[in-house]
Amino acid sequence: MTGLVFKKLWIVSKLEKAARTVSFQPGTNILTGENDVGKSTLIKSLYHSIGADAPQMNNTRWKRAKAFYCSEIFLNGTKYFVVRDGKYFGVFDAQKGLISKHSGITTEGGVAEFLCEQLDFNIELEKRVDGKLGRAGPAFYFLPFYVDQDAGWTKSWESFSGLQQFTSYRKNMIEYHLGIRPQSYYDAKKKVMESLEKKSELQRERGVLSTALTTFQKRSSQIQINIDPVAFKEEMDKLVDSYNLQRARQQDALSKVKDIRNERNAIDTDIAILHRAISELTADYEYAARIDTPDVVGCPTCGTEFENSFQERFGLLDDVDYCGGILDQRQKDRIEVSEKLAVAEGGYKSLGPETHEMELLLNRKRSEVTLRDIVASEGNKEMIASLSNDIAGQDRAMAEVQKAIDDLKDYLKLDSKKKKEILESYQSRMKEYLNSLNVFVLEESDYAEPTRVIRNNALGSDLPRALLAQYFALLHTLKKFGSTKVCPLVIDSPQQQEQDSSNLDAIFKFIFTRALDGQQLILGTISTETVADDVIPEDANRIILSNDKYSILQRDQYVEAIDEIGAMHALLLSN
Repeated sequence: MTGLVFKKLWIVSKLEKAARTVSFQPGTNILTGENDVGKSTLIKSLYHSIGADAPQMNNTRWKRAKAFYCSEIFLNGTKYFVVRDGKYFGVFDAQKGLISKHSGITTEGGVAEFLCEQLDFNIELEKRVDGKLGRAGPAFYFLPFYVDQDAGWTKSWESFSGLQQFTSYRKNMIEYHLGIRPQSYYDAKKKVMESLEKKSELQRERGVLSTALTTFQKRSSQIQINIDPVAFKEEMDKLVDSYNLQRARQQDALSKVKDIRNERNAIDTDIAILHRAISELTADYEYAARIDTPDVVGCPTCGTEFENSFQERFGLLDDVDYCGGILDQRQKDRIEVSEKLAVAEGGYKSLGPETHEMELLLNRKRSEVTLRDIVASEGNKEMIASLSNDIAGQDRAMAEVQKAIDDLKDYLKLDSKKKKEILESYQSRMKEYLNSLNVFVLEESDYAEPTRVIRNNALGSDLPRALLAQYFALLHTLKKFGSTKVCPLVIDSPQQQEQDSSNLDAIFKFIFTRALDGQQLILGTISTETVADDVIPEDANRIILSNDKYSILQRDQYVEAIDEIGAMHALLLSN
């Protein structure tokens, strides 16, 4: 099943008042352009626009443009628009109505919640930093479908940024996409790791209880009924000190909430002023542009006269755009401050129950001060009995957790027969594809496993062709055995390492004929002039970039792009 198709891509810079709009067809699309004309930036922007970050998207020159992106896509046959501005994402329906807003990619509330749900992709992997599980974002789903110019021609399935955050990500994703390890394996692995963490916590708690029990048992024979008012007062003083410290924390948290609210109110004031300024400047321009407006206009307040020239009118429009840019930034600032406020308010609220519990404890101690018949020994016995019961409860809980882990073992077992079938299919594809691409330097052991990194024996011009064979062998094995939905195959710059003409024809013919049935292909290359005419599909959609260096964004496309997606961008940044 085809899960994703790119229909249209917009890249817009309000700062530079320039944009680029590109349309794609469901079949073959060939994007050509010389070096440094923005070809790779446009290609990287495709998956980047929907939350799969490509390498080199944050270079200094591109960051200065402060561009935002919009992709018109078909996801599971349904049309959506996805707008991205930095870490903020907005998902819109076919009528450009807002469906959801997201901050970040895999963080809570990130765009992965929408995309991964649509793609039935719910994989958690072990994080390199602490060994805990973390959600794998859209980039991990799109790994089989993207070959990046900067990262994709030295090692397969390494064309996105942020992949190394997880341990053994490549092995895990190859096993997932090829069907060696099904979704049920990752679901079970997650439950096992959660259970192990729970068991470890229970063991720590049991250790604390055991230590306390030993202490009370040692003291049991030594306890006498003896209440020391001085010692009791010291205990009360400690409790009062703890209470006062907690109250101080609560006041600090409240003060922080107030400061952030004041900060947001200041931003709201700025936004209101900017809206008013834009409205007034727009009104001034409309008045100046009227036919009946004289060439010299007098100020109704001070009487100063102003020349009503084209330059003055364009100056008003520039002021409107400048205010608009500031307005976008302040709206982003408001989102940031609102997130900070939510965290601060949550921290303040969390202190309330703790303060209330201290108040109850203090009141109970005050009432106990008049009880002169406390039998410490009986209390100690009750404590020993209570601790013993708690330890028994911990033991029962750990036994239940262990049973849950044992019950999941069947889901973690590898189906060796199925894996053997998958490996044989992959190896057969590799042998066929290497032959088609004139790569004869590899041994069968070099591709015995799909996780093998093809690098040792394939050098020079052989390496890109060997990697291309592996990309497609993985792709076709995925299609046959896996459950991954087909996404666009995006390949940037296959003309690597100065291929000769026969190898170049073999590369392009291979790409055009080996894409999956019904799969969208988007291929970026410097030129196809040296490729034989019968190699390139006649119905290919050709997208040709001009030879102007560093000019991916065009000023003459800006107004139309803003008309098409500006309202969605404004909705994304509104709060």
